[in-house]
Amino acid sequence: SQVTNEMQLQKLDIFVPLADINNYLKLTEAAGRICVSQWTGPHRLGCLFNHGDHVVAVNDLQPQGVEEAYFFISRSTRKEVKLTVCRIPHSDIFHAKGCSC
Repeated sequence: SQVTNEMQLQKLDIFVPLADINNYLKLTEAAGRICVSQWTGPHRLGCLFNHGDHVVAVNDLQPQGVEEAYFFISRSTRKEVKLTVCRIPHSDIFHAKGCSC
């Protein structure tokens, strides 16, 4: 079920520790968007991402592709990276191991 109306998307800022992004988050490009394809984050962080989430900004910079998104993440000087994502309401959650969702 493709969402064509961008107004239906929720815009969220998700703060993720830099080390955890590198270890647990996978991004992929689909339909010209930077999409979250995997989140296997630790239980302590919880279920941060949903299927279909697409990244529109990394620390308020707007990457043009997956490589640039990873580049912005790698260049981050903060302990936490701010990922701005657009989310389809009621989409499936990437569950962290041992979560209680």
